[in-house]
Amino acid sequence: MKKSKNIVVRKSFTPPQEGEQKHHLHMNDNHELYMLLQGDVTFSIEGRLYHLEPYDVLLISNQEIQCVMVNSEMAYERICIFFKPEYFQQFSTKEYDLLRAFNNNGRVEKGNKIGYENVRKYGLDQCFVEMYEQHMAKLPERSIQLTSMLLHMLLDINKAYEESRLIEGMEDKSSGHSDKIDDIIRYISENLSEKITLDDLTRRFYLSKYYLCHEFKRITGFTVFDYIRYKRILSAKTKMQDGQMINEVWRELGYEDYSNFYRTFKKITGMSPKEYMENVKKRKEDNEKESK
Repeated sequence: MKKSKNIVVRKSFTPPQEGEQKHHLHMNDNHELYMLLQGDVTFSIEGRLYHLEPYDVLLISNQEIQCVMVNSEMAYERICIFFKPEYFQQFSTKEYDLLRAFNNNGRVEKGNKIGYENVRKYGLDQCFVEMYEQHMAKLPERSIQLTSMLLHMLLDINKAYEESRLIEGMEDKSSGHSDKIDDIIRYISENLSEKITLDDLTRRFYLSKYYLCHEFKRITGFTVFDYIRYKRILSAKTKMQDGQMINEVWRELGYEDYSNFYRTFKKITGMSPKEYMENVKKRKEDNEKESK
């Protein structure tokens, strides 16, 4: 039976573990819907921290870098739905953007979370469970069923997300938030083609190196340089998906030579730039076949 390539549903369980806090830094090629079932975890998404309660849901676009911080030894369980945005965008109309909760340009201000109260109000928790069960059933109609279920779910996601924004407004500015760090993140994102140093950032934002490094790591879960590296590779992936040649991409992103870009790209993505380009080409061909 052919596996659905447009949707992947995973339920993961990590048993109680002894040890220090664990950080997992990553980014996805697809959009992600994440629901916590149990555990003590904090997500950092583009510099905003979310300490989650069971049945909180996160919306994470393929343009956002995330860091998962496992805070304690207790068991950690979650369900994640990964889906191709380019496939589901075709179901949008001029009047209605199906992926508008993911396409929101003001993500830092708007946030990524739908609180458990709205999750339950719109039945999203049950949708996660039913999609996982359908995924595991491995019936011939699974791909069609999952597509139909996710289309309906995205409609409710948009409603729940908008309502969460009205009720909660901007995520609370507790110790896990800083306008200054938001400004630095925005500056980095807008200047990836430039050489960005700590000296530049400390002068521009009137901060000491120690304070900048300490606060950036505390609030985002990333070091400054890890964040820059990941953002550049994320931008590289987007440019390559849009058809830009590899030689153009690494030069536009401020790399001094191809070998440095190659090493960084492969370390972060697990494949070479050429392999990634071939993968992008194959995905486009598969999408064209599935759309016919």
